[in-house]
Amino acid sequence: MFVKRIQRLPKKVNKLLHCASKTAHTSRVRIYLVGGIVRDLILGKSNLDLDIVVEGDAISFAKCVSHTLGVTFRTHHAFGTATIYCKDFKVDLATARKESYSRWGALPSVTPATVREDLFRRDFTINAMAVSLNKDDYGSLIDFYEGYQDLRRGVIRVLHPNSFLDDPTRIFRSIKFETRFSFHIERRTLRLLKKALRLKALSWVGEHRLRDELMGILREKKPYKYIKRINELVGFKFMHHAIHLRREDFYLLLRIANTITMYKEKFKKHRKLQEPMVYLMALIHRLIPQDVSHFSHRFGLRKGERILLVSTVVYKDKIKKLKKRNSSKVALFKLLKGVSFETIIFFYAYYKDKKIRHLLRYFLGHLSSLKLKTKAKDLRKFEVLPERKYSKVLTKLLYRKIEKNLLTKKEELAELKKILKYQLI
Repeated sequence: MFVKRIQRLPKKVNKLLHCASKTAHTSRVRIYLVGGIVRDLILGKSNLDLDIVVEGDAISFAKCVSHTLGVTFRTHHAFGTATIYCKDFKVDLATARKESYSRWGALPSVTPATVREDLFRRDFTINAMAVSLNKDDYGSLIDFYEGYQDLRRGVIRVLHPNSFLDDPTRIFRSIKFETRFSFHIERRTLRLLKKALRLKALSWVGEHRLRDELMGILREKKPYKYIKRINELVGFKFMHHAIHLRREDFYLLLRIANTITMYKEKFKKHRKLQEPMVYLMALIHRLIPQDVSHFSHRFGLRKGERILLVSTVVYKDKIKKLKKRNSSKVALFKLLKGVSFETIIFFYAYYKDKKIRHLLRYFLGHLSSLKLKTKAKDLRKFEVLPERKYSKVLTKLLYRKIEKNLLTKKEELAELKKILKYQLI
C-alpha cells in the first residue's frame, strides 16, 4: 500500500487527491495516479508533476473537481485531457486511452481504454505503474508489467518490441532515465534501440520533437554525462551531419559546468543563465554561421536562441584577439556590450588563456551592468545642444565614465561639461 507514501506529499496535494477520490466515487469513475510521480514515490524522490488517468471522461471529471476546490482548470478537447491549476502546482488529467500508429514514428491515434491498456502505451516499465485513488483500494499499487521489480533492479525496459519504432524519441528518454538514476538499459531493450538506429528511426521524427527531447536532457543536472551517453549510442548527426564530438569537447563540457558554478557564486546579482543554451553552444561551435542558422531554423528555436548560437561562431575569432592586443576598457565594452551572458560564459570555458578569462570576468563584474546616472533630461538644462545629438553625447559620456571610473552623477556632469566645452561630440 502506498497510502503513507502519498501522505508524505504536501498537504495541499493530499487535499486535492482526496477531493478527486470522493468525486470519482460519486461520479462512478475510477482514477489513478500514474507516470513519473509513482516512480518517484517508490524511489523517495521529490516530484510534484502530477498525472491522473480517468477511466471515463477526464474533462467532465476535472470540471467537477475544480468546481469543488474553487480553482481554475483548462480543457484540451482534442486530446481528451484537462489541467487543474492550484496555487503552487497543477494536475494533468487524461482519459485512459490506447494508441495506434498509422506508421512508425508518426503521432498516434488514440481511443478510450482501460488503465491497463493506458499503462501499456507508456515508454518504459518503470513509468508504467499506477496508484489507485479509488475509495475501495486507495493507495494500492497497480503494476501489470513488473515495473516495481525493474525499478528495484535499476533496469530500463520497454514494454513491447516496437516501442522505439512507434516513438523513436524514446531512444533519448531511455538515455535520460538511465543516466539520471544510474540505471542500465536492459540487454534486449538495448538491442531494440540499436535496431531502431540502424533503421534511421530518428529521421522519421519531426525536428521540433527532437528539439524538445534534447533541450529536456540539457536541462538535467550534469548534462555532460547525458551528452557523453548520447554520443556513445546515437551520435549527434541528428542535429547536423558535421557534428562529431572529440575528446576535447568533453573537457570543454566539464569546464562549462565549472564556469556556470563560478557565475552563480560570483555574479549573484546578474540574471539567471539559460544553462541548456551554453551546453548547446558546445555542440555546435565548430559549425559555420550558415549551418548554425539552418540548424536553428529546422529545430524551431526561438529568435533569441538563434542569436545566441550564431554569436558563438561569429565572436569566436573576435574574442581570441583579446589575447594578442592590449584592449582598453572601452574597447572591451564595445566588443562585449551586445553579447549575452551565455556567450561570455561559453567563451570563458572555451578559452583557457588567463588574459582572455580575466577580461571576460572584468566585463561581467564591472562593465556589463554599467549605466549612466545622467539622463537626457539633464542634457536639456544645458540648452546649447540639439536633441538629435543627445544619444551621441551620452555614449561619449559613458565611455568617459568607463575610462575614468566615474562613480557619482556629480562626476558625470562635470565630465559632461568638459565634453560640451571642447565640443568633443
